[in-house]
Amino acid sequence: MDYPVPHNEAERLEALHKLKILDTESTPEFDAIVALAAAAFEVPMAFISFVDRDVQWFKAKFGFDGNETCRDNAFCNYTLVDSGAHVVEDATQDERFRDNPLVTGEPFVRFYAGIPLSLDGKINIGSLCVVDTKPRRVTKAQLNQLTQLRDIVVGLVRAHVTAIEAKSAERNARQRRKLLSQVERMSEIGAWSLDTGSFVTIWSPQVFAIHELAGTQPPSLEEAIAFYPEDERERLTQKINACIEYGTSYEIECDFITAKGNKRRVRSIAEIEHGEDGTKFLIGIIKDITDQHEQEQKLWHAANLDSMTGIANRHYFHSEIEKRLNADVAENDQIALLMIDLDNFKNINDNLGHLAGDQVLRTVARRIDQSIPGNAFCARLGGDEFAVLLTTLPDTQIAEELATKLVDKINLPIKYEQHEIRVGASIGVSTHDTSTATEDDLFLKSDLALYHVKQNGRCSVKVYDPAITDAFEEKRQSVLLVRSAITKERLEPHYQPIIDLKTQEISGVEALARIRNNDGTVSGPADFWHALCEPQSAREIDEVMLDLALRDFSLWKSCGLDIDFVSINASSSCIQSDAYADRVLKGLTRHGLSPSDLKIEVVESVFLGNESLGVRNVLERLSTEGIRIALDDFGTGFASLSHLRDYPINCIKIDKSFVLGLGQNSSNTAIVQALVGLGRSMDLEVIAEGIETQGQLEFVSALGSHFGQGYYYARPMDAQSLAQFLGAKSEMGSGKESAS
Repeated sequence: MDYPVPHNEAERLEALHKLKILDTESTPEFDAIVALAAAAFEVPMAFISFVDRDVQWFKAKFGFDGNETCRDNAFCNYTLVDSGAHVVEDATQDERFRDNPLVTGEPFVRFYAGIPLSLDGKINIGSLCVVDTKPRRVTKAQLNQLTQLRDIVVGLVRAHVTAIEAKSAERNARQRRKLLSQVERMSEIGAWSLDTGSFVTIWSPQVFAIHELAGTQPPSLEEAIAFYPEDERERLTQKINACIEYGTSYEIECDFITAKGNKRRVRSIAEIEHGEDGTKFLIGIIKDITDQHEQEQKLWHAANLDSMTGIANRHYFHSEIEKRLNADVAENDQIALLMIDLDNFKNINDNLGHLAGDQVLRTVARRIDQSIPGNAFCARLGGDEFAVLLTTLPDTQIAEELATKLVDKINLPIKYEQHEIRVGASIGVSTHDTSTATEDDLFLKSDLALYHVKQNGRCSVKVYDPAITDAFEEKRQSVLLVRSAITKERLEPHYQPIIDLKTQEISGVEALARIRNNDGTVSGPADFWHALCEPQSAREIDEVMLDLALRDFSLWKSCGLDIDFVSINASSSCIQSDAYADRVLKGLTRHGLSPSDLKIEVVESVFLGNESLGVRNVLERLSTEGIRIALDDFGTGFASLSHLRDYPINCIKIDKSFVLGLGQNSSNTAIVQALVGLGRSMDLEVIAEGIETQGQLEFVSALGSHFGQGYYYARPMDAQSLAQFLGAKSEMGSGKESAS
């Protein structure tokens, strides 16, 4: 099969082979990336591929069993020659791919989106791609996610290269030491001897030079050993005594203080030599290896320590976990992994700059390192993520107590210039019997526990329990249900009438999301509530609902149905985006509607947090264009009454929880009366939700609510049913007029 070949193919292949990554084992980091990519796109397959001369090899894969494919069939050939993402929405409709064996046979590829991998921005060595067996379109947000994941992959490849280079440097250093040792054994440079009977020493000139000692008279053995720090003397003395007593040779590296007070590092080798007269001599050589030792330390630090914070890096952390899991442990010993993620760290970088963020990372790392017990091990995994490993735990509660302590420590103020910064921490904890624990299981469970914390308030600790997995799976299924419904056009708006309580006529309708199941039944929000709470899914739902509601309303108007407006709900993830106002206004234009035809409902929580300024800008723009803004579920959130003053709110909707208790609960009556009074005093429309009985209707009417909606009037219904309902209401109205 013909495929495009990069103009720099020879150079590209050379660069690929230099990475020494082909045919290497995958790692949890690479596996996590393809899993995230598949989840982000909701596709069954994702790959990190490197394209060799004749084959496409997978460093990591999700949803696919093979390790490589023939290059002739590789979609990634086209990604290699692109500077950006390469997308194939339906391979069966693309003449380049429709006869491809991967399309006509397993795995029956239909959709492909890939983005090239390049370490220098010039040579593409492979790709990060997602694959589906169904045709689909890709959004800009998804491409942004793919780009971000690609950047992480490039970082991991660079880390792989650094680790390879560090290992090579360490290997070369060991080889040099061996060669140097052989040379030293054959030379007289730095040679010395000790008569084991008289303890008289002889030094060569180089030994004096190493000690920075003037003269030609060598010191006694005791004086020579005194050049070494106290913690090194015992070690050296044991080596010398064993050599004299048992005739064994020794080799030792020690720190060393010269006669001038300079700290150096030396290597000494010695063995017993027997004289013809039966005397024994300890013959040895000494070498100043300070520069070599410092270079080895630098290489080790580069390979194992985080350059920003000085604590262990991801590579070292994984090595330490593996070492501890393979060590002999006592029965019932527990191991714990604490995954730490800083809350809202991005805001520090955005508002105060990266130097402030760097200071926060260093301070947090120091606090973690100083707070953990001596047998614990901490690391910075990257970005604002840290981890702590605890072993030989008699009780798993110790891990939770330490995590709680770390949350408090990290949250202490951090001084930066004239600022006092506070950063929160969310910590997920997993524990396991050390004898049966695996690294993958520890990371998976602590990640799920951390995700649970992030979704439930942040700045706290959660220890993994199986219910977290159940909740995560429930959310995943909810998101899949919504994504499938959108793809198959089974997500549809159902409309509930909003009634003018004075005239008892329909004033408008609220569009509510429903899913039409394969059997014709309808699922309400309770069946996909988790998807509504997930930002990406919520945005997708909002986009579909906006377009369908405007379409239906336009059709009703063209048919002459008498209805003033349609009301749609806007999720917090949508209303925080600058693009939302553009999308709404373009939708109105596309369907031939005016801004007064639309009302947008938001909940109080959108006014809270760091995105409140962006929310205000979006709402003010929509309001300026003539779109009315309603505050939904008013009285149940955490917003201040000042938001009614500071934001362009035209309407408040009293939550049904207050309406349901009218006539039975005096507090509810007082609350509704207060809310209605507040709305009227601020010249706001008031809509009472959840009216289900004649008594509730009479109460809200008497209290002064302008509008009402609820099952008393009508349940939510699809567009066709609503049109019939409106027609029936119209006929009833005409009949009343004729009778009168």
